Amino acid sequence: MSTKSKLVSNTKKTAHETKEPILRQAILRKVPTRLFGKGELIMPAVPALVDYYVDLLNQTWRALGRIFSPEELDYLRKVMREQSEQAFALSPYSRLSVTYETDPLPKTSLTWTVNLRPSSIEAEYAEWVATRTPPLFGEHPDAKVMDLARTLGEPKDCPVLDVGAGTGRNTLPLARLGHQADAVEIAPALAQILRDEAQKGSLNVTVYEGDVLDESIPVPRNHYRMMLLAEVIASHFRSTDQVKRLFAAADRILAPGGLLVFSAFVAHEGYKPDDFARQLSQVMWCCLFTKGQLQEAASGLPFELLSNESTLEYEKGSLPETQWPPTGWYEAWCAGRDLFDLTPSKSPMELRWLVYRKTS
Repeated sequence: MSTKSKLVSNTKKTAHETKEPILRQAILRKVPTRLFGKGELIMPAVPALVDYYVDLLNQTWRALGRIFSPEELDYLRKVMREQSEQAFALSPYSRLSVTYETDPLPKTSLTWTVNLRPSSIEAEYAEWVATRTPPLFGEHPDAKVMDLARTLGEPKDCPVLDVGAGTGRNTLPLARLGHQADAVEIAPALAQILRDEAQKGSLNVTVYEGDVLDESIPVPRNHYRMMLLAEVIASHFRSTDQVKRLFAAADRILAPGGLLVFSAFVAHEGYKPDDFARQLSQVMWCCLFTKGQLQEAASGLPFELLSNESTLEYEKGSLPETQWPPTGWYEAWCAGRDLFDLTPSKSPMELRWLVYRKTS
């Protein structure tokens, strides 16, 4: 036998793959080299949601065939956490923007960028005025506010301050009753609408543009018989310290015996909201407090709690059927369903009217 024939006979044939399912998967592993994509995900800048966002982005990018290592995902998480903590400290209305785009061939990678989109109460309401059909907060005043006003005495002798007055849903009806009904409004777009409406009706209304917690705001001191914040603490107050500063402001502004009236979202007994729920409640415009936090805010200041009632039950039981509901979103919002996707009876929070009297 020749040497050549020996070599040929000893060479083993390669077993090529022929199974269709395995071959199909092998082809699909090459498809990402022909997939191209780019996009942007805009999300609330909430530190508690960073892990959720990273998982969401990872799934999106996997669908494009871009696989990130645990170390790469940790770096993305670090960047997003730093950005979100910075933005959320400034405003719960700020957003994160994550843009991404697949890199050109022969690369099979993806480039991403995280940017902040800052916002504020003023900017949010300016957007409302520009894009939403009025009335922005409903046509009629709160029944609780009007009922309490009637207990104060002769309207001309009972000045009232409406804080976070918006476009004047409560301010203007109080002024029509004969009260000196002044307003504090932080959003310039809303303050201007209120001024215009008061001027049209020749009403006795002064609008102070600014933050009531700012001691330099030129609101008369020891003057008002009622100070009200309808849906303001509920929508915009982020901490117990802010509520405590509100009680201090009410102490400066109210006359002795004057009423501090506000609505706030309060957790039901047995529910202790964690940071996750608290942060999301601020984003969803339903800032969540516990009964203990409200008691802490009022402690050391000359106020006694007169009543604590369900806002939804009071308003629904007091307003005429033709005025109910005040807005399409009101009932679900009052029940805490803007934060919790639960039936009203299952929600662990609700909006409540709280009324305090200044005792000295």
